[in-house]
Amino acid sequence: MTDRLLRDRDVAAMLGTTPGVAASILAQRGVHAVDFGMGRGRGRRWLESAVQQVIAELHAEAQPQKRTKAVRPAAAPSRVAALATMSVSDLHRLTQAECVQ
Repeated sequence: MTDRLLRDRDVAAMLGTTPGVAASILAQRGVHAVDFGMGRGRGRRWLESAVQQVIAELHAEAQPQKRTKAVRPAAAPSRVAALATMSVSDLHRLTQAECVQ
């Protein structure tokens, strides 16, 4: 199968931009035109398959990426003792100690 060569206008229509912007997008992606020189019916041409590949790459980059939620590590159990689980002697020691004001 032979690959078609596209003109500036055709490439711009495929990318939905002006010919200059389309040429710069393709150049950034490493796709350069074949220049047939000056004259009627000549000028720059791009391979259709290369242009379609750039369009597919741009589309793939524009798709939202799946984000995984960051998992927080489980909180360490606190060392604060609840009053309900304390013995009577522990409560007495806490309330009668000199450090409690």
